[in-house]
Amino acid sequence: MKWWQKQRSGDNSQNIQAVVANFGMGYEDVLAVVSNYVDVRLAALSQSAFEEARDRVEEFTVNYIHRIQGESPEVLQNTRDPGVQSALLDAQSAYAKMGDEDLGQVLVEMLAKRTETTERNVQQLALAEAIVATGKLSYKHVRVLTALFLTLAVTFGAPTSPEDLYQRLRNNLSPILAGLRFSDADVQYLADTGATRIELLSSRAIPSTLRETYPGLYCMGLDREIFPAVKKYENGPIIIPCIRNPALLQVNASSQSHLEALLPQFGLEGEKAELLTLLTGNPMDNTEVQRELTSRVPGMGEFIELWEGGVLKNSVPSIVGMAIAHANLKATSGGDFTADLNIWIS
Repeated sequence: MKWWQKQRSGDNSQNIQAVVANFGMGYEDVLAVVSNYVDVRLAALSQSAFEEARDRVEEFTVNYIHRIQGESPEVLQNTRDPGVQSALLDAQSAYAKMGDEDLGQVLVEMLAKRTETTERNVQQLALAEAIVATGKLSYKHVRVLTALFLTLAVTFGAPTSPEDLYQRLRNNLSPILAGLRFSDADVQYLADTGATRIELLSSRAIPSTLRETYPGLYCMGLDREIFPAVKKYENGPIIIPCIRNPALLQVNASSQSHLEALLPQFGLEGEKAELLTLLTGNPMDNTEVQRELTSRVPGMGEFIELWEGGVLKNSVPSIVGMAIAHANLKATSGGDFTADLNIWIS
């Protein structure tokens, strides 16, 4: 996402006035909300702080309208809704205080999604809370949250091979992990803001999570004598030579959801339970999964060390946290991350 900056002195500044001129009548409605925020909430600041906060509010608002005009200009009329205006004020307040461009992009994505509907539902409520929570975070916290979301909540369709999966992780996760360092205090703080939950009685390991999500990519092969049930399927399309040991067999699916999608095509709906058992048979050892993962995905080795050495392994993203992480991926992926928030919050 391109971030339009307020005109300031210096060679790298950008003039947002040209952008504003193209917004049309909807801009005036949003500008009224901006003026109200500046007049009421910022009046108590010193003159220099007031001017800086006012510039940030204008900068944020222009980027917000630019984002909507670029994808769904018809929803700009929803800015007349009191709930949308309240969310806009919260987002402006957050950006006025921090002025962090990376966090600003996350706020713009969430606010744009919040503006799409005036229906009071769980997604709308989660986005409103996520906007408030983001104002309490640093961008490092958002990156940790995004890494957690990608590791535990996001599946990458039906990868055709381990290398296909690792390429998707390199594209989506490695940029988030680059140079990322965090402490247990950071993870605890995320929980305190409501972005995650810490469940001390349960823990998750990245290699086993990956193996359980994509059992077909980590199958070491089914021996006909050890898994006799495989023999009745081996001449059909649901069984193939094992991708890791062609002398053995495996189910022709990368994951449970992939298998479930294939069963009706092959008329095997009644064999689901048996084929699921075969899909997860003879898995790769977790140590080998970790070795392969860390050698193929930059940043993963350091991330696993931090994960296993602290309380992140006991954490899961909340609905609010998923909204924040989803917005960050939308803002930073350059259009590669297209999954709708409805997949996780509906």
